[in-house]
Amino acid sequence: MKIIAGLSLSLVYLCKSLSLLPLPRYMAAALVGGSFLSAFLQVLFDRMTAPEFLNLFSNQKADDDLLKNLESKLSTVGAVLDDAENKEIWNQYVKKWLEELHDTFYQAEDLLDRMNTEALRIKVETEYESSTSTCTSSLRRLCFERILPCTSSGDKFLRRIMPEMETIVMRLEGYIQQITPLGLQVGHSKRQSHQQFETPLVNETTIFGRDADKEKIIQMLLSEDADRENIIVVPIVGLGGLGKTTLARMIYKDSRVEVSFPTRAWVCVSEGYDATRITKELLRELNISFVDSDNLFSLQVKLQGGLAQKKFLLVLDDVWNSNYNQWDNLRSPFNVGSCGSKIIVTTRDQNVARMMAKERSIHHLNFIQEEDCRSLFKKHAFENKDGNENAELEEIGNKIVKKCVVCLWL
Repeated sequence: MKIIAGLSLSLVYLCKSLSLLPLPRYMAAALVGGSFLSAFLQVLFDRMTAPEFLNLFSNQKADDDLLKNLESKLSTVGAVLDDAENKEIWNQYVKKWLEELHDTFYQAEDLLDRMNTEALRIKVETEYESSTSTCTSSLRRLCFERILPCTSSGDKFLRRIMPEMETIVMRLEGYIQQITPLGLQVGHSKRQSHQQFETPLVNETTIFGRDADKEKIIQMLLSEDADRENIIVVPIVGLGGLGKTTLARMIYKDSRVEVSFPTRAWVCVSEGYDATRITKELLRELNISFVDSDNLFSLQVKLQGGLAQKKFLLVLDDVWNSNYNQWDNLRSPFNVGSCGSKIIVTTRDQNVARMMAKERSIHHLNFIQEEDCRSLFKKHAFENKDGNENAELEEIGNKIVKKCVVCLWL
């Protein structure tokens, strides 16, 4: 009976260990979004600070130093992740850097999983040996090793995996050396704009639950305002990650919008609000020639001349600034456009939307429905998997979706 009880306890620890294992990579990749790598990195840190994990390195100073070095390198890379994930939109070199970093993070995760399993094995065996007789303990150990086939001692295990850890540390050092050349900044979470920011084509087959939002806003853009105002601002307001920019791209690329607004421009504003920069980017997007200077007045005169008597659509993406005077100054060249011109604004801040537009023009973007979440998850997670594999993992995927408060990536 003691042996059976011991085996039951072993299985408890085994299940506990398995509950820490990651999703299959293609499922995890489906959840990649603005802050995926940052969240993934936090999971690695949590595993590295577990008491059982740290006990594995007791009395092993050299190995402990290497572990601290690994943690330090991960922290250094993690400090610039927000900036990198924003800049990858338009910088192919940053995108490649992140893709390679993905792979190294997965390798680190695999290594830490094995170390956690070994730490758990040692803990369970120690508890068994301290609570039973030598004979019973030996038999129980034999049974347990058949469940977890890891027979090496902690020291031998560490000696075997240290070269792998050294390789990961060296790779991380390589990524760190690229931080400065790539222009990545520590703790810089602002979304960066590029002087030739382009709106990529949108594959609407990968977007779910936004058809009604799209149609409602397009109808607002195509309708004539009852007050016959020259310029109508249509803000899209919602939490970060809900898909405001993606929705705006869908609308911007819609054929009906392209026909109705032959003059169009898209500018990413971001937190670093700069009226001069925004005006320059509008001029570039509209192919209006100008002398590159920081004289806002002369730039606005150029923009005003380029928009005069034209029906235009402008998109100001990711607006944070709620200063009315600055907005009033920025929009002064827009008033020369013909009746029916529109400006789409994406923002997280309700106050920004109310400062820039009338309440009836504001579109509030809500969470997509659970069914759409499941469709989105299935599209990305199981797209290249066969039917049998899908059937086995579909239930797991549905549970994951249920536990998600919102779907953060469109």
